[in-house]
Amino acid sequence: MATQFPDDFKCPISLEIMSDPVILSSGHTFDRASIQRWLDAGHRTCPITKLPLPDHPSLIPNHALRSLISSYTLLSPAKLQHHHQYHHHQQRHSQPPTLISSLTSRASTLESKLDSLDQLARLSKRDSAFRAKLTESGAVSAVLKCVDSDEPRLQEKALTLLLNVSLDDDNKVGLVAEGAIARIVTVLQGGSPNSRAVAATMLTSLAVVEVNKATIGAYPYAIRALVSLLRDGKSREKKEAATALYTICLFPDNRRRAVECGAVSILIRIAESGLERAVEVLGLLAKCREGREEMERFNGCVGILVRVLENGSSRGVQYALLTLNSLCSFSEPMCVEARNEGALAICVGLVEDDNERIRKNASNLVQVLSGNHSMSYYSMYGHVEKLAEEILKGAASVEGVEAKLWQVAETLQDDVLGKMGAPPKSEVPIISPNDLSEADGLLFGFPTRFGMMAAQFKAFFDSTGGLWRTQALAGKPAGIFYSTGSQGGGQETTALTAITQLVHHGMVFVPIGYSFGAGMFEMEQIKGGSPYGAGTYAGDGTRQPSELELQQAFHQGKYFAGIAKKLKGSTV
Repeated sequence: MATQFPDDFKCPISLEIMSDPVILSSGHTFDRASIQRWLDAGHRTCPITKLPLPDHPSLIPNHALRSLISSYTLLSPAKLQHHHQYHHHQQRHSQPPTLISSLTSRASTLESKLDSLDQLARLSKRDSAFRAKLTESGAVSAVLKCVDSDEPRLQEKALTLLLNVSLDDDNKVGLVAEGAIARIVTVLQGGSPNSRAVAATMLTSLAVVEVNKATIGAYPYAIRALVSLLRDGKSREKKEAATALYTICLFPDNRRRAVECGAVSILIRIAESGLERAVEVLGLLAKCREGREEMERFNGCVGILVRVLENGSSRGVQYALLTLNSLCSFSEPMCVEARNEGALAICVGLVEDDNERIRKNASNLVQVLSGNHSMSYYSMYGHVEKLAEEILKGAASVEGVEAKLWQVAETLQDDVLGKMGAPPKSEVPIISPNDLSEADGLLFGFPTRFGMMAAQFKAFFDSTGGLWRTQALAGKPAGIFYSTGSQGGGQETTALTAITQLVHHGMVFVPIGYSFGAGMFEMEQIKGGSPYGAGTYAGDGTRQPSELELQQAFHQGKYFAGIAKKLKGSTV
């Protein structure tokens, strides 16, 4: 007899029985290998709903479904035939109303209630139509009352049945509406070890739906109960609590709540003991300021994460990299500690890893730890070049940042430049369009021509069409500095008209605003620059940048490098 498996056990992509079911953020379950191939191919939509997914979709293990598939496949074909016949008999003689009445009747013994829950769980775990009948019949309220019981066996079996019911997305919202969270939290706080583990798994299942993440996180003691389970529970309880906390903390507001409940120090200790799921949660908590501050206060946090890089599984390495990226991007001391622990050398090796996410996260961390920010300029008479040199000093003053200076190619012939009295060009290398994509941040400097950038720099931008087509510069921070001939010659309009180039490339414009302080309000001497960026006045060519203008240029370099470093480190 051929084995017949429920359709719910089959991956919607491969149509084969799932060996490692995972839940996508859309709420649908797929086999990990199939959905990973889909994502690795560049798709960022759900294969079923076609709705857009985040740039880095999370794949949450569906432990409940995996357990069901495992138990089902253990049955031999002969046993399956008997199993199906038994279920057919049960469905004829033990319909939901009869079984539910056994749960609610005062005359029912404990054993009869346990038997009813067993039958309901057995029927519901493989049959979505039966689950629908179960919810329509009003069984949920009766099962929830069993969860309230002080009897550990009754409580655990009731939770197992609810876990089966929650396999359907519509039921996840319905269970929350019927008060399931309150019962689950109570079990987490005082149930038996097995019940607490199932309760944590139940929260994971419910939190797959986005609206439930917010509801669970806001519920009093829900996150605190999971954190307590992480601290005091046994192996299985810790594992399920970490999985639940990860799923709930995909909702940003819940990260701060978890930190406030003391999750960070507990997770770091658990990660040190070898539970990599704790590292996954740390990767999410490091995205919020409160989480990073707690990790920085924990002595040895970076060392523990670096050891995961050395010895962890592929998923553990991925999230250790993510966590270190967040920490090092916002904290120089953490950068120094990571370098001292050997993180940079490890990451250099990981940039060749087979896993795309590891390669990307390792590359990001290498850049955060070493820094890579470039300045490109055009200068005919040297005024913009002097500003660029000072900006370079400012950027290089930020620890861990490597700043480079480039100039764009000249478009005028030598004889024309000679007639204009232009001095020889410096030895600064000429930039090519592809060099732009190598930098984490870019500052562009040029003299003005009738309120716009000089033609030489515009010609360079015109040659970046290949980068525009692939949006290779999208998301990179960019700033502008400039030189004009007079006070009314374009100290603001030169930058303003240049922003169009950045916009078409999808770059993020970073002005200095009034962060230069009192220097922005100087009225006693002539000073170039504006909130858009540093600037100078060339006059007839004999005036050179003033000390104040050079100070503003240094400030722009330092300010921009700090912003670019933070933006780079926030990439997941």
